[in-house]
Formats: sequence, structure tokens, C-alpha cells
Amino acid sequence: MEAYLTSILVAHPVLAPILFMVARAVPVVIAPIPGVAFDLVGVAIFGWKFGLVLALIGANAGASIAFFVARYFRESAVKYFVPLQKLHALETQYSERQKFWGLVGLRFITSPFFDYASYAAGLTKMSYWTFLPSTFIGILPFAFVIYYFGNLALYQSPWFGVAFFVIVALVAGFVGKVASEKLWEQK
Repeated sequence: MEAYLTSILVAHPVLAPILFMVARAVPVVIAPIPGVAFDLVGVAIFGWKFGLVLALIGANAGASIAFFVARYFRESAVKYFVPLQKLHALETQYSERQKFWGLVGLRFITSPFFDYASYAAGLTKMSYWTFLPSTFIGILPFAFVIYYFGNLALYQSPWFGVAFFVIVALVAGFVGKVASEKLWEQK
């Protein structure tokens, strides 16, 4: 898949940034497609700085789509991966400011699985203008690590770069799974 995406981006250099942002939004909207594979392509094609900017735009666009899908279709769209009773209980306990920082914190620890958090946030009364900056702030550190250190690893050796992304995906997946289970466990 990475080779196919890379070939498309290389073949269309003018459209490549737009195509990459769309491709980076897809794994956020269609859970649980891992976005790390797209990040590998972003680093290889655009370098770490421009690739990071494009990835952040694409990821935030995807998160916004997930937010509005949940906001429009409500529980029927997300009941399979968001524990609704726990979410409704949490919704009533926190102010808009607490929700903002709570979402930032959630994004820090579950960055690889933030598509689920976007759907969950869409079910709350949180405003989109609270959601958007908290999403950006929350995913920036993980994305920076992926792009900066991924760039270093990729240019040491392509296999080293692939190994870096696989290790990051496995560690992030484990941390995200544990954090999600702790957050959503029923008491």
C-alpha cells in the first residue's frame, strides 16, 4: 500500500500535497486503519517538516469529519466503539474548559487511536471550536516524534526507518489500548 501511495504522489507532484492530506484523513475517519503507514510515505516524499504540516492538516480534517459524523448521526454512528453510558456520565461532570484539556490529555496518551476520541467528542456538547485546537495540541507531540525521528531513521537506512515505524506503531497501539480500556472501563 505504501509503495502504491508513494508512486501516485511522485507521479502527481502538484497534487501530491492535497492527495496526501486526503490520504492522511482516511485512517482517522475509517477506524481502525493505522495512520503510521501514511506517515512513512509523508516523511519519504515531503521530508519531516512539510510532511508534518500536511499530516497535521489531514489528521485534523479527518478528526473534524469524524466529529461531525458523530454530531449529525449521533449514537447510531458510533455505538459500536464508544461506550455511550460512560460518555454521557462524563459529559455532565465537566465544564467546556475541562473538556478541552481532557481531550488534549486523551489525545496525548491515545494519539494513535484518536479517531475514536473524535467520534466520542462529537457526541458531547463540546463546541467544534473547543474540539479543533484541543485536537491539534493533543496530536502535535506524537506527530512530531513520528516525523522528526522517523526522518532520521529513514535516512540512516530504509529498513531502519521501516523498523522505527513498526516499533512506534506497536508501542503506540499498546499504550493506546491500555489507556482506552482504563478510560472507558465501566465501574
